[in-house]
Amino acid sequence: MRDTVKTEEYFMERYNKDASDLAERMSKYEEVISHPDKYNVWSFKYHIYMEAACKFYSGYSLGLGMNELLPEVDLIIRNLIDTMEEMDSGYDNMALIIYLIILFNRTEFLDEYKELLIKSEYWDVYLENLIQILDPTWQISTEELCCPKETNSVYEVVVLSKENKVEAVQRLKRYLKRQWFMSLTEGVITNRNLKTGWYRGYWCIAAAALVKALKLDDTELKDCKYYPYDMAHFC
Repeated sequence: MRDTVKTEEYFMERYNKDASDLAERMSKYEEVISHPDKYNVWSFKYHIYMEAACKFYSGYSLGLGMNELLPEVDLIIRNLIDTMEEMDSGYDNMALIIYLIILFNRTEFLDEYKELLIKSEYWDVYLENLIQILDPTWQISTEELCCPKETNSVYEVVVLSKENKVEAVQRLKRYLKRQWFMSLTEGVITNRNLKTGWYRGYWCIAAAALVKALKLDDTELKDCKYYPYDMAHFC
């Protein structure tokens, strides 16, 4: 168990339900993608992402090994890339893709991600910096933040890390303790989940991705309430 807010019985039940929902969805995959005239393929793939993300979060909270989460990670990345090529599904999803590529070493998706970013309205300096960490040949071409209200804090961590990694950790710690939870207003994980019975754990994937990408010492973050330590240290 990584999350102690709920019981092991709760998370096992939640995980099994999420796994069942995803398996049912995937059983229809071939039928749906083979008949785009009959089905809304974009909607179907977006729901795969949603259900895979639910299973991923509940599995992590339950305490599954990191390798056990990889099938869901691949489904999240694959289906988010596919859906965002067709229709905007938000800056948060664009950021989530690169976070998961970093955390789970899924660099086989990086070239597709670059192409997606270039074509999207979410091309910004924060995401470009994350790409450049994985691919030093990438040239940053903008100084603009697409969604400054949401990303200014994490971008500050990136900027600080170039000169003072200790200060970068302190900035990330403040973000975890004071800002991140309040930003969870929509998506798979929201700050209403605990009250509505959809709770799967609150984990700040962005923090773990920044620690891993920027090679920060996360000793002070290990016990932070929303910090997914094991994700940051998956090799």
